[in-house]
Amino acid sequence: MISEPHKIKAVRKVNFTSFRERLQALKAADLNCFKISNNLVTFDLTSQGTSAMSQEQFSGLFIGDEAYAGSRNFEHLQSSVQDILGHKYVCPTHNLNGCHKLISTTMVNEGDVVFSNSMAQRELVYERRAEIKQMSNESIPDFTGNLGPAQLQEELSRGVQVSYIYVELFADGYRPVSISNLMEIKKIAEKNDTKVIINASRIIGNACYIRENEPEYTGWQIDAIVKEMVNNSHVCVIDAGQDPRSNVGGLISTDDLELHEKFQNEVVVYEGLHTYGGMAGRTMEVLALGLREMVNEDQANWIAEQVQRFASRLEGIPFYTGSDGVYIKADEFLPNANSHQAHTLACALYLKSGIRVFLNDRFSDEKILPIQVPRLALTNKQLLQISEVVNELYLESRKVKGLVLVSEPEWHDEAEFEWEIPDVSEYVFDCEPHTIAMIEYVGITSLKERESEVKKADYNTFLLPSDKVKIDLLTDSGTSAMSIEQWQVYIGSRETPATSEASLEFVSTIQEITGYKYIIPTHQGRAAEHIMSQVLIETGYVPGNMYFTTTKLHQEMAGGTFTDVIVDEAHQPTSDFPWKGNIDLNKLKGLVEKFGARSLPYISFEASVNMAGGQPFSMDNAREVYEFCKAHGIPVMFDATRVAENAYMIKKKNPRYKNTPIGEIVKELFSYGDGCTVSSKKDFLVNICGFLAFRDNKEYYKRSLSMLRKYEGSVANGGMSAGDMAAHSQGAREMVQEEYIRARVEQTNYLGEKLLEAGVPIVQPPGTHAIFLDAKRFLPHIDQDQFPAQALAAALYVKTGVRSMERGNVSKGRNPETGENYRPALELVRLTIPRRVYTNNHMDEVANGIIELYQDRDSIKGLKFTYEPPKLRFFQGRFEEIP
Repeated sequence: MISEPHKIKAVRKVNFTSFRERLQALKAADLNCFKISNNLVTFDLTSQGTSAMSQEQFSGLFIGDEAYAGSRNFEHLQSSVQDILGHKYVCPTHNLNGCHKLISTTMVNEGDVVFSNSMAQRELVYERRAEIKQMSNESIPDFTGNLGPAQLQEELSRGVQVSYIYVELFADGYRPVSISNLMEIKKIAEKNDTKVIINASRIIGNACYIRENEPEYTGWQIDAIVKEMVNNSHVCVIDAGQDPRSNVGGLISTDDLELHEKFQNEVVVYEGLHTYGGMAGRTMEVLALGLREMVNEDQANWIAEQVQRFASRLEGIPFYTGSDGVYIKADEFLPNANSHQAHTLACALYLKSGIRVFLNDRFSDEKILPIQVPRLALTNKQLLQISEVVNELYLESRKVKGLVLVSEPEWHDEAEFEWEIPDVSEYVFDCEPHTIAMIEYVGITSLKERESEVKKADYNTFLLPSDKVKIDLLTDSGTSAMSIEQWQVYIGSRETPATSEASLEFVSTIQEITGYKYIIPTHQGRAAEHIMSQVLIETGYVPGNMYFTTTKLHQEMAGGTFTDVIVDEAHQPTSDFPWKGNIDLNKLKGLVEKFGARSLPYISFEASVNMAGGQPFSMDNAREVYEFCKAHGIPVMFDATRVAENAYMIKKKNPRYKNTPIGEIVKELFSYGDGCTVSSKKDFLVNICGFLAFRDNKEYYKRSLSMLRKYEGSVANGGMSAGDMAAHSQGAREMVQEEYIRARVEQTNYLGEKLLEAGVPIVQPPGTHAIFLDAKRFLPHIDQDQFPAQALAAALYVKTGVRSMERGNVSKGRNPETGENYRPALELVRLTIPRRVYTNNHMDEVANGIIELYQDRDSIKGLKFTYEPPKLRFFQGRFEEIP
C-alpha cells in the first residue's frame, strides 16, 4: 500500500522543544518520563487512547443521548458487538481495568488459579487471594503468545480450582496467538468445565499476523478472522483505547447469559449502570463506530504496514516487533547501564528528541521498553525521523549510564531517579509540525468503476462525486484540515447577527496582519471580488499579473477590461525564472502612457499567481509597482489569498529575508498596497470565509458596507457564522507559523521534483500550492481546441482515482467578439494540494500514477463540448471523447 486509505480532517500542533527545556522537564519529573506533561512532549509514543479518530467517530460525540438508562448509544454498541465480534451480550466498562474488576469479582475465588499467557490482570487476581500462572508454548516460534496445550492439560488434570483461562491476543504487545491454539485451549477448557477469556484489545494486529503466518487463514478477510478468534472464546474483553481507537472505554462481551447477568450485577456496583458502565454516551458511540471501522481491510493493512515500516528502519537494534510498535530490549541497547535500563532508555530518548515512552505498571527492573505507534495519528515521515532518533541514540548508547533509583516505589509512575546526564547529540525534527487528530475515509474504486464515473460526469472532474475520489487535488479552496485549536474556538463561539466577540477578533486580527484600517467580512473570496469590482470600477482597464477566472468575470461585469501585465516568463512553462508572478513594470507604464492613469481603476496584484502555476512575486517588484502606482494615483489591490505562501518563497529565495519571520514578510508585502481581497479558504486555513480590506480609504469602505448589507449579511459578520470567524482568527495565526508554512510549500515541491525527475512536463519551477502539468507537452497530439488539459484531467482520474482541474482553454473561455476560444499560452492541469490534508505518501501515489499515465499518453483522446455554459464554463461544462 503506497498511501493512507484516508485523508486528514483535523490536526494537532506538535510541540517542538529545545534540549534545555527537555532537560529541565526531566529533572522536574524526577527523571520519570511518565510524569512529564504532554505539552512538553513532541511525539507521545503510546498506542493507548492516542489514535486518530474518524470524522464519523467525532460526529458520534454529538449523536445519541446521555441517558442514564437505555440510551441509544448503548443500543448502537450492542449492535456493533453482535455484528463485529459475534457475541450476543455486552457489558460496557470505563476501561480495561473495569473489565478485569468485573471478571475477578464474579469469577475468581480465594485459592483459585488463573492460567494465562500474560500477567495483565494479576493485580486483581492477587487481590482475590488467588494465583495466576503464566505459561507459553515456546515450540512455535511464530506464535510466542500461544499457551502450551499439553502443559495446560497436565495442570488441569491435577484437579486445581480454575477460575478461567485468560488469553491476551498479542500478549504484552509483541507475542501473537494462533487460532489453532485458541481452538485447542477452548476444547481443553470446556472439557474441564472452565471458560476462556480473550483480551481482544489488539485483535486486529493479531488477525493481520494470523493471515500472514497461519496458512489456513491466508486470503481470509480481517472481519472473518476476528469473528473466528472471538468464537473460540467464551468471554471477550476490549480496551476501547486500542484497536477501536477511542480515547477511553471498554467492554465485556459473551454469549453466556448466566455470566452476563453476573457481570451486570457487579457493573452497577463498581462501574455504573449496566447500559453505560462508566462510559459517557458519546464514548459508547465512538466505541461502537470504532469496532466497525477497525475491521476495515485498508485501514487494518495500513496500521500494520506502518508498524512494519518503522521496525524495518531500525538498524542493528535489539527489539521485538509487536502489533502496535517495537519493544526494545533495553538491557542490550544500553550496554553501560547496569540497572533500570528501560527507564534509562526512555529518559535518553526524551532528552535527545522530545519523544516520550514510559512504563506504567507495578515497579520492577524492566528490561523491555515499548515504542508504540498511535494508530493513524503519525505520518511515515514522522515515523522515519523517530526511527532516526532511535538509530542515532543506539550509536551513542555507550555514553549512557543507568539511572540511580532514589525512592522506594511500588509502581513505575512513582519512581524517582538520579542520573549522570549523558553527552548525547540533539535531534531536530523537520517533519510535519502536526499529528493527525481526525481522519476522513476516501473513495477506493476499481478501474472499471472510474471509467463508468467519468462518463457519468461527462469528462468534467467538477462533476465527479467526492466519494468516488481517492486523492482530491481539485482545489485547495476550503479543503484544509483545521486544527484542534480552530475547532475549539469554533464550538465555543456564541452566535449573533450583531457584533460578537468573534467578529471583533476577526477584524483586529486582520488589521494586525495587514496593517489596514478598514475590514469588510464576506462569506468567501468571490463575494469580496464582487464588492471591490462594483465599488472601484466604472469603466477602464484593470492591469493584473495574469487573470483568475472569477476575478476577471467580476471585473468585466463591473464594466472593466482585464489587461495582463505579468512578466513574459510566466507564460513559459519551462522557464526557471524565480519570480514569475512579477508585474512587468514596462507593460504597466505602457498602459498608463496609452490610456492615462485615470483609465486604470486599480492594479490587481495576485500573490502566488494561480493560473501561472502558483508562482510568487518578489518583494522588490511589489515595492516598485507600488511606488509607480502611488505616483500616478492608481490603487494597488492585492489578491492576498495565498500571501503566506508568497512570503515563504521570498524567505526561501531572497537572502535578505532568510532570517525574517513569515509574519513580518507578510506585513511588509501588505505595506506595498492600498487594500486586498482574500479568499480565506486557502492560506487562512478555514473551510469558508473571506474579506475585503482597505488601507485607509473611508469612502471605499462606506460604499462596500452598503453592498455588504444587500448581498452578504450584517456588517458584523458578512454572512459568516461566529464560529467560522473565530476559526479564521486562529487560522490567521497558524498560517504564519514557520514550521507549518515550510511543510506546506515544501510538500508541493516534493511532488514537483518527483515528476521532474521522471521527465513529466510541468510548469517550472514548482509553485506554492499546486503542481501544474503542461498538457501541451504532455499531449502534443491533441489540438488546443480539443481541450487537452480537460482530457488529461479526466484520464488521470480514470488511471489513478486522483481528481485534478483543467486550467487552460476551457477555463479561459471564448472571445466575446469573435466567439473563438482564447487558446491561452498555458494549457495546464492543476494538481492542487489541500493544506494539512495529505501526506507525502499520497504524493508518492499521485506521482507514480502520473508517471504511468505519461508513458501511455498516446492513448488519450481529445474532447468536445456537449453542453457549454455561458459563464465560467469549466464548472459545469459537459464533454465527450472525439473518436
